[in-house]
Amino acid sequence: MSFLNILFWAFFASYIVHVLDETLLNGGFVKWIADNFWPTYHIRMFFWFNAAFLAVIAVSNVLFDSFGGHWVILPIIFISGFVTHAITVHLYWTIRLNTYSPGLLTSLLYLVIFYLLVRYGVCGQLISETDFAIGTAVGVATIGIFLTVGPTILFPRLMRRRG
Repeated sequence: MSFLNILFWAFFASYIVHVLDETLLNGGFVKWIADNFWPTYHIRMFFWFNAAFLAVIAVSNVLFDSFGGHWVILPIIFISGFVTHAITVHLYWTIRLNTYSPGLLTSLLYLVIFYLLVRYGVCGQLISETDFAIGTAVGVATIGIFLTVGPTILFPRLMRRRG
């Protein structure tokens, strides 16, 4: 198993730990989102959202494990998207609302993994700069923006219009 395989599975494991953080600390992420942004957000949404992401991250890791090459882009998309989420949701809203965003502490693991990806993956020439740039750009532009805008702005507005 290569360094990248281990790093990508470490990201998967860190996401599991992150979900536990979001479940247990400061009343939980569901309560925090419901209190601050989206009053109708509930635990079932949280469960299915995270279950889906865990499944897709696992599939992207298996694809890279099996085929290598440009499949490296898929795990990079998720890592860069969740690094964006760590900064734009957990850190920003903790500072802005002056209350701990459940998930902030463990989202730092994403930053560590991203650093290791750059330091030993890109600089160690295990990942091409092009694949890294594509994965990072797509991750920030899709997952990062979705996780930033979805629970704090988009979904609350959509639910208010429905109700």
